[in-house]
Amino acid sequence: MRRGRATLALVGLLVAAVAAVAFVGLGAATVTTDSANFTSVGNDSLANQTIDVTNDTRSLYVELDNDTATASEPVEVAVFEVDADGNETEVDRVQISAADGTTELYEFDALDPTNVSTYRVEVLGTASAIDSSALDVGTVAAVSSGGGFLGGSSGGIGIGAIAVVGIGGYLALKED
Repeated sequence: MRRGRATLALVGLLVAAVAAVAFVGLGAATVTTDSANFTSVGNDSLANQTIDVTNDTRSLYVELDNDTATASEPVEVAVFEVDADGNETEVDRVQISAADGTTELYEFDALDPTNVSTYRVEVLGTASAIDSSALDVGTVAAVSSGGGFLGGSSGGIGIGAIAVVGIGGYLALKED
């Protein structure tokens, strides 16, 4: 009888771990990178920000908030490298949208701070559909870690966590 409960507990833990991994990153918002599939957006410049980066910068981000502000239409985000002479080269263009009650975060992490110290982020859309408070543009600092046993990214569960669940279940079964 104890073995049956331990097996049931193990199955429950594994189902919970798989469900947690399956739901990480799923949301009602979208990021489209294929310009052929972009929805038509307005031509209003909603944000146009020049950002300096260093080796301590992990990424640039644009957050579109349709939860506490109004962002009822998609926006188009363009990221440009700015060289020392002020010349710009577009390095990414995406479209982001956030379903009602959600927030979407776009991150550009292909930074080259050794050769490029300045980037420009421009957000286009329809000003009447996007509150100015619905947009946030900035940087994410690089954070070094000690490489703990859970591993994975900051937004994920990590393979190590699943392994811990599996080992715990195995030990529970072994005791029976």
